[in-house]
Amino acid sequence: MITAKQKKLLKQFLTLAPEPELTFTYDELLGYLFGLAMTPDIILPSEWLPVIFGDETPVYNSMEEMEEIMNCLTEIYNGFTDNFHNNALDFPFTEEFLMAGDMATLYEWVSGLDEALALRDELWDPMEFPKISEKKAEELFYSMMVIQGLVDPLEVADFFNAMPENTFKEAFPDVDDDELDREMQIQALLLASLPLSIDTLQKHAKRVEKKRQKGLQNSPVHLVPNRTTKIGRNEPCPCKSGKKYKKCCGAPSDISSASRKKSNIIQGNFPQYGKEQTTAKPAPSTSVFQLKVGLKNAKPPIWRRILVEEQTTLARLHDIIQIAMGWTNTHLHMFIIGNTFFCPPEENDNQDNFESKNEDDFTLGDLEEKIRDGFQYVYDFGDDWMHQITVEKVLPVEDEHYPMVLTGRRTCPPEDIGGIYGYMRALEILDDPEDEEYGELREWFGDGFDPSLFRKPQITKINALLKKLT
Repeated sequence: MITAKQKKLLKQFLTLAPEPELTFTYDELLGYLFGLAMTPDIILPSEWLPVIFGDETPVYNSMEEMEEIMNCLTEIYNGFTDNFHNNALDFPFTEEFLMAGDMATLYEWVSGLDEALALRDELWDPMEFPKISEKKAEELFYSMMVIQGLVDPLEVADFFNAMPENTFKEAFPDVDDDELDREMQIQALLLASLPLSIDTLQKHAKRVEKKRQKGLQNSPVHLVPNRTTKIGRNEPCPCKSGKKYKKCCGAPSDISSASRKKSNIIQGNFPQYGKEQTTAKPAPSTSVFQLKVGLKNAKPPIWRRILVEEQTTLARLHDIIQIAMGWTNTHLHMFIIGNTFFCPPEENDNQDNFESKNEDDFTLGDLEEKIRDGFQYVYDFGDDWMHQITVEKVLPVEDEHYPMVLTGRRTCPPEDIGGIYGYMRALEILDDPEDEEYGELREWFGDGFDPSLFRKPQITKINALLKKLT
């Protein structure tokens, strides 16, 4: 499917990265283009190109190099799209490869695929399609779980750990399940399920696209370009600007500014999180806690996975959560660990119903036994943003800067919107232009608000803010 010349150009393209650590690998890029081609929505290059380089702009050596590489990307994208519509966009790994091949290649490909699906994650959520059959909804759900399980095993660990003991034996009757631990069994099942999951997602995409195109045909005005439209460098740009594609959405010089419009929800004037330093320095940490911080009752889930040192106080963890989630640190807060409440001493007088402890006096290391089964963080006692914090791992300290956000899902809700249920209701209204509250909410949220946005560029910006904590 990819010629030797195209492969060479794609690898040359990736060497132009200003920030190599934020840039896709070659296999991630192939999985990304594969996922774009099967997405039942038109995604313009001005949106998907920046993701490849972590929202940075590649530095071309010449206009000729830029033209050649952009033509190559266009050819591959159009070729994948044609194959999708001709039922020929096949899963590129053979069964033999899955059982004995280079697994790093496969995992990177799936990671790129997941990045593409995340651009329109609502299109893969069965809850967004209440009219499909229960069987199809279940198949779609399990297919997405397979992708997520390969990209981020911890994200779906609870789901797959509940798998019946005999499931592996039924799937692999010739393999002695006693030779593999639970994690290896789950990975083997995920790998075996991946081809069928890709097929299920493509069938779902075709159903969504068929329904959408049918609706457009019955509409007096076609407001969006047909999904099957090819993008040629000298053809009119699909965004209807009147310019040629190469001078509009396909122009690399515009990539950075176009993408920032999508990412500005993470940017903002955060308050000063650094607290006054004391002269005594704590002993250096020897371990790091991997925490998952998730908003309770958020559907789809909103969460962050972070690494924090054992010497981190609860007061400092509050600062970290504020930055990692995207809050503005303008409301009261507290931690709930077992039956004990922890908050700043100056806020203790405001809590008439319970006695609390000073959050600055306790570190994660001090509380390790008590937080093992998880604990809560509450922000804004009016909206009650309840966060569930799970201790996923305790790891040795490495040569990294802590705290650090590893990954996450979806953008932070705006504050003062009525808590998680008020936020979910607001998103429903934003999906219904006929709702009487639509205009007011659209103005308040702004045109650039994207509830699904949380990718490498946002993680990079957050980690830059975390580095400023002292």
